[in-house]
Amino acid sequence: MTNRDLSQIIAGEIHEKGLMPFSRYMELCLYHPRLGYYQRQEPTTGPTGDFYTAPHVHALFGRTVGAWIQRMASDADLEEVTVLELGPGNGQLARDILNHWGKDQPPLSLILVEEAGPRCRDLEARFASDPVQVVGPAELDDLEPFKGVVLANEFFDALPLRVFTRTENLIREVFVDHDKDGFKESLLVTEVEGRIGEVLQYLPEGFRTEASDLWQPWLKQIARILDRGQLLVLDYGESTEGLIVPWRETGSLRCYRRHQVDTDPYDSPGEKDITAHVNFSLLRQWGEDAGFEHQSFTSQSSFLIKGGILEMLAQSMDKLPQKEATGLWLTVKNLIHEEGMGEVFKVMVLEKDRV
Repeated sequence: MTNRDLSQIIAGEIHEKGLMPFSRYMELCLYHPRLGYYQRQEPTTGPTGDFYTAPHVHALFGRTVGAWIQRMASDADLEEVTVLELGPGNGQLARDILNHWGKDQPPLSLILVEEAGPRCRDLEARFASDPVQVVGPAELDDLEPFKGVVLANEFFDALPLRVFTRTENLIREVFVDHDKDGFKESLLVTEVEGRIGEVLQYLPEGFRTEASDLWQPWLKQIARILDRGQLLVLDYGESTEGLIVPWRETGSLRCYRRHQVDTDPYDSPGEKDITAHVNFSLLRQWGEDAGFEHQSFTSQSSFLIKGGILEMLAQSMDKLPQKEATGLWLTVKNLIHEEGMGEVFKVMVLEKDRV
C-alpha cells in the first residue's frame, strides 16, 4: 500500500464525518496502524532516514545524558536506577547509556515505550541480552511505580497537534477538508479553555501556533509511574513568549523527508514526518498540575556543556590523529553550536518527590 491508499482513507473519513481537526489528520499520517509514517519498515532517522536526532549525531550525546542520570541517582541516593524512555526510535540513546554505565554505578534497567509494531520487534532484538523491557503505551498502566528517570527525547513534538490562528480578533482552529483538488484547510472559530486557552490569549493577530492536547495525559501518566526521580525533556521548542515573536508568525509546523524540510503536511501523507516546536511553558504548567516541580529549563548547548561533553570530547580527541580529531569536533559541534542543535533544542527537567 502507498500514500495514495492513506490519502483515500483520510478523504473517506472526511466525507463521512465532516471537517477533520488537524490533530486527527496528523494522527492518521503518523500513526495509522498499517500506513502511518512510524509504521514504516525502513529507517526514519540517521543518514538513510529522513532526519537526524541528537543520539545519531554522536555517542557523546548519550554518554552525557547517562552521566547526568548517574549524578541524579547519586544525589537521590538510589540503590538501583530505572530509566524509562518514551519514543526510543531505534534505541540509540538507550544503547549509548548502557555502553557507558560504570560498573561502580547502581544497577540499571531500562523500559522502552514504543507504539509501532515494527520498531518494537527491532528493539526487542537489539536489546535481547540487556536489562531492557520493551512495552507499548497501553502497557504503562501495568507498570509498578519506580525510582529513576523518564527520558523524552524528541517525543512531545511528534504527538498529534492542534493548529490555531487569530484572525479578526477571533481564535480559529485549522481543520482539514477534501475535494477533487486534494486536501485543503478550513478555519473554524473555536472556544478553547484550560491551559491551551490561556496560551492563546497571547497569540497576536495573524499568527499561528501549535499545541497538543495529548501532552497533558502523558504527563499525568508519567507522574503516576515515576515514584521518585526526574523527567528529562529534550526537544526543539520555546516558551510561549519565544513562539510568538515576529519570525514565528506562520507557526513552527514542519515536515521532514530525506533530510529535506518543507511546510506542506498535505503532500504525500504517511511518507514524511510532521512536527512542530514544543511550547515548554505549556508543558511546564501541565507538569506542575500533575505533581511535578520545575527544576530547570535551558538550551541543549548549556545542558551538554555543564554535563561535561567538552571534557569527554577532549579525551576522545586526544586519542585520535589530527584529521580524525578535527572531524570529531565538527560532528559534536552540531550538538552544541547555535547554528546547529545547540540553541534550537531546549532541555527541561521536572522533578517528582524531591529528596
